[in-house]
Amino acid sequence: MFKQGVPSVTELVWTGVHDDIEGVGAPTAFGLRRLPALRRALDRAEFDLVVGHPPAAVPWQPGRVTALVRRFKRRAPAMFVRSLGVRLLLRPTRTPVAILDLGDLPIIRPHNFALLDRARIYFKRELPADWSKVFAGSADRGSTTPQPASPRLAGWCAELSPISLAVSPARAADIASATTPSPEKIVDVFFAGRVASSPSRAAGLPELRALARDGVRIDLPTERLDRRSSTAGAPARGSPGLRKATDGISFRHYEAGLCESVPLMNRPSIVRHAPLRAGEHALYYELLPGDLARTARAALEDRAGLGRMATAARDHVLRYHTLERLCQHVVRSCLTGDRHARGRVPQAAVAPAPRRSRVSRDTRLLFVTAWPLDTLGESRRSCGASRARSSGWPASRCP
Repeated sequence: MFKQGVPSVTELVWTGVHDDIEGVGAPTAFGLRRLPALRRALDRAEFDLVVGHPPAAVPWQPGRVTALVRRFKRRAPAMFVRSLGVRLLLRPTRTPVAILDLGDLPIIRPHNFALLDRARIYFKRELPADWSKVFAGSADRGSTTPQPASPRLAGWCAELSPISLAVSPARAADIASATTPSPEKIVDVFFAGRVASSPSRAAGLPELRALARDGVRIDLPTERLDRRSSTAGAPARGSPGLRKATDGISFRHYEAGLCESVPLMNRPSIVRHAPLRAGEHALYYELLPGDLARTARAALEDRAGLGRMATAARDHVLRYHTLERLCQHVVRSCLTGDRHARGRVPQAAVAPAPRRSRVSRDTRLLFVTAWPLDTLGESRRSCGASRARSSGWPASRCP
C-alpha cells in the first residue's frame, strides 16, 4: 500500500510468502541479516512513522507452521523467519506506530491486542458503529463479553479510526485512460459481481430484471470480467454504476466514481472514512423488498442531477480515496499530535512531539506488511487456536 502510494519515502519490510507484489515488483523480504540495521534505525528514531498490517495469525501458530512446511518444503525455515518481521511493530521506540486493518472481519482477533496497545492509531475498514463490538467474543482477559468499564477496552476504542480501501495508482491510471474523453452512456444500471456468496446481492437481481422489463437499460454480464475489459466498458455502462458490498464499502464503489458513474449500494452499517454522501456522491437503498428498484427509478428521472452527482463522486474519490491520498491521511492523523500513544509503551519511549505532519521528501516511513493476506490454507480450527492466551504476542522480548 505505502510502497505503491508514496514509494519514494517508504522502506518496505516484506513479511509475506509471495515473491512478487502488484505495483511493487519483487520486494526485499525480511530476514535475519536485515534485523540489526532495522533495530538500530528504530532505536535512533530514524523513521517518522512505522506502519503495518495486523497478521492473520501469529507466526508460530502450529497450523501456520505446518502449512509453511507443506507448501515450501526446504524454504519453510526462511519463510518462518520472514514472518517474524511483524514483531518490529511491537518494538518500544520513540517512533509512533500506525496499524491498518483492511480485512473483511468486523472484529480484532486476540493475538493483535498487543498491536492496539502499541499503536498510536489503529485504522480499521470494517469498523462497527458501536466500536466496542470489534472485541465481542474476545475481550480483555479472555472474557466472552466486553466490559464497558474496562480501562483497557476504553483505551482500545480511543485508538480506533475508520479507513477505506483505496484505488491503486495503476487502476486509477487505467480508468483515467478509459474515460478520456468521457464516453457516452449506453446503459442505465450496471452490475457485475458474484451473487452466490451474497444473499443481499441475490435478492437484488429480481428487482434489476424487473427494471429491465420496464425499459430501464440494465447490463448484467454473466461472465467474469478481467480488469482491462471492466475498466474499458464501465464508463459507458450507465449513469448509476451499481457496485454492492455485503456490508461495508468496497474499492469498487470508488472505481465507479472515477468512471463518472454514480455508485448505487445498500446502506452500510459501519463507520466510514470520508464517506460518499447520500444524494451528493452516491445513492443508497435499504435491504427491503422493492427499495433498490424504487431508488433507481427515482434517480433516473433526474438525469441532469445524476450527471452532477457523478462529477462530485469522481472529485471526492480523487480527493480522499486514492492510495496516495489515503497514505497522506494516515501520516497526517498520526503525526499531528492530537493523538497520544497509550498502553504498555513506556512514556519515555513515546515521541513527545511529531517532527512532520505530512508526507514530504524528507519523510521516512517503515512499512511492515504481509498484505495481501495469505492464510496458507489454514483450517478454521487452526485459525481459532489463536484465541488462546498462550498463542498471543508475548509482552517482552521484542526483536
